[in-house]
Formats: sequence, C-alpha cells, structure tokens
Amino acid sequence: MIILASCDNGPVRSFYNLVLPDLPAHWEEILGEPHWRIEWVGGSGSWKAKEIFPGEKAPGISLIQEWVTPVLAWPFWPDRNLVPGTMQPSGALFPWDVSGRKLNLGWKGGVDAVFWKEIAASERVVTASDGRLPWYFDWMRFRELLESDNIPEAVRQDPWLADWRSIAQKTVQSGFDRRRIVSRSFTELSIPGFVGRWIGSSPFALPLEAESDCSLYIKASDSPDTWVSAEGILKCSVSGYVFIPK
Repeated sequence: MIILASCDNGPVRSFYNLVLPDLPAHWEEILGEPHWRIEWVGGSGSWKAKEIFPGEKAPGISLIQEWVTPVLAWPFWPDRNLVPGTMQPSGALFPWDVSGRKLNLGWKGGVDAVFWKEIAASERVVTASDGRLPWYFDWMRFRELLESDNIPEAVRQDPWLADWRSIAQKTVQSGFDRRRIVSRSFTELSIPGFVGRWIGSSPFALPLEAESDCSLYIKASDSPDTWVSAEGILKCSVSGYVFIPK
C-alpha cells in the first residue's frame, strides 16, 4: 500500500463534515439502519478508520489539500453478522465531492474510492508504474467514462460487476484502458427452497423475488458474493453456496 508522505511542515490539512447517503430502499426494508465504518487517508498520509452507530452524526475529518484522496463508508449490521466489507461501500473523492465544508458521499463514489485504494495497493514491478499513482489519475474523465456508452450497459447500471482490483493492477502495470471495464463472468445458480425477497451486496443490484413454488436464481462468479433476506444470508460462488440463518 502506498502511503502519502507528510510531516509537520508538509501538506496543508483542512477539516470537512461528512454527509452520508441515504440507504437504498430495498436494503433498509430488509436490514434497517446500518452502522458505518468510515475509512479515509488522514493528515499523516496513512489510513484512518472510525465506526459510527445508527442515527449517530457522521464525524468531521481532516484531509490533505494537495492530493485527490478517498473517503469510504462501509455499511454494516453486526446483529445480522454482516461485517464491514460484506456490502459494497459508499464513498467520495476529495476535492471533487466537496461543497463548502461538506464532503458528500454517494454510492457511485464508493466505486471511485475503492478503485483509488486498489491502484494505491497494486504491486509496482516496472519503473513506469511508479508514476501511476491514484492522486495523479484523471478522476473526472473516469467518472464521465462510467456514464458513457463506451462501457457495457450492464456495468453502467451496476459498476460492481467489474473486477476493480484486476483493473487497478493492470492500470498500474501498463496504463489505463477503458476496454478492461467489463463485467466479470457469471453463472446462474438455481437454489431451491429459498423464498421471499433477497438483496445483493451491490446497492445498484435489483432485489430478487422467489415464490414458494420456484427456485431462487442467482448469478454467481468465481469470487464469493452475498445475498440477504429476512431469513438469513446466502454466500454464493460458482462452487456452490452456504446459507447462514438469521
């Protein structure tokens, strides 16, 4: 992981109040209000974290002025065994998401912030990769790209279908290429015996409905993913699934 260098006479820091996004309605219906784990690159240049309870005001945080830096807010529900990192985060990039002294977090901003973090964490094995740093990346152009017809419609609708870790690694190794922004490969699983409404880990994924006389159909990839209902949690991959009752 790359750490931003700073010292007492180094980068100027300023204080911003975080504004968290509304929870997707289908998440709130099943899970209620979340706890949040806030992660950001602090004034020292290292990652900081703070957890807040449902209904608690989001904290103000100090951010370095000179670089584009991310803030992540992971929703989690400890009473449902949904720990931070299970459901996809909201997020923001400083300074692009600043309004006055507020930093506005959003669900699409979570994709940007995770991609920032993955670029910073990627191994640098060639000299050219040393300059491919996330605070130099053209984030405004990247955001415009994610809204354009230059990437597949499925990924525009749900950016978490893409493998951002792999895209970040390749970006560091050989530069950014929009053609890498494609959906991962998925296989449809038919899971009998699970009825009702199920929500996915992506805030952009539509909920699934399974009637009592039908199977639950879930698209699974090589990487485990999570689906949640009022009855429990399904952990699914192409290898199979595990059900954890509520």
